[in-house]
Amino acid sequence: MLLENPSTYVLFAESTIDEIHFLATIADRTGCGLLLDVNNVMVSSVNHRMDPFAYIDRFPVHAVGEIHLAGYDETTDAVGERLLIDAHASRVSQDVFALFRHTLGRTGPVPTLVEWDNNVPAFSVLADEARIVDLAIAEVSARGDRREHVA
Repeated sequence: MLLENPSTYVLFAESTIDEIHFLATIADRTGCGLLLDVNNVMVSSVNHRMDPFAYIDRFPVHAVGEIHLAGYDETTDAVGERLLIDAHASRVSQDVFALFRHTLGRTGPVPTLVEWDNNVPAFSVLADEARIVDLAIAEVSARGDRREHVA
């Protein structure tokens, strides 16, 4: 069983544990793995004005069994700030692919799924997205990057 990091749009007013620590604790206590949704990291990070690369750098990659990518929709919030919506209705954005490549540098090759649930395009578009993923994984494999083991 893999537990996925969520995309979020609001933050708790108070919390005694951050999301990464929460996910790591559940994985450690239960033995489940983690599904690292890189698009969700980007969505939440933009929405909450956080650094998505710092999130990935802290993530317990030793427990990652699968990575997800997806497209997001973009709008603005009530005060005109950038707001991302996890829509699964478009190509994976370049910023998510950049974050994915960074993630692979920590995880090494990991099974990866491009989620596309709405406005599904022609197969050739889906195949093109898969090729981009395959190339990124092949680059990591060629460099011999290995999964980090976080204690």
